[in-house]
This record gives sequence, C-alpha cells and structure tokens, in this order.
Amino acid sequence: MEFNEKLQALRKQKNMTQEELAEKLNISREHLGRIERGKYGCSIDLLIELSCALNASTDYLLLGRNPDRGQDRRQLLQV
Repeated sequence: MEFNEKLQALRKQKNMTQEELAEKLNISREHLGRIERGKYGCSIDLLIELSCALNASTDYLLLGRNPDRGQDRRQLLQV
C-alpha cells in the first residue's frame, strides 16, 4: 500500500472528512485531496503533522511498518 492510500485509509478509519483533516492541518481540502490521490507529496513538517493528527507513526505512513510493534530496527535500515 502506498503512502497516499495509507493516508486515506487512516483518515477514513478515524471517521474524518478531508475537510476536517485539512482544517486540523491548516491546509486546503484540495491540497489534501491531491496528496491522497498521489498527485502531490508532502513536506516532512506536514508528514509529522499528519502522523500526529491520525495517531500513526511516520514509519507506518512511509514504510508500512511500525518498529514499536517488535520489528527489528535492522530490517528498517535495509529498505
């Protein structure tokens, strides 16, 4: 699953609309929509804000893995 797909799935799991999440992040709904469709990437600052807003690790958003759940950190470095 790609970053944009994970982002959209997490937002929907939290029962948030694009408008609600965009407002929380202080970005436009259009910008968030483009990120969710994979048209735009996002800055590190926005990635951190997304992580906090969705209560998900940046590792999960970027790599699909969560090192806090017992994964060996050496595996993450071999990506």
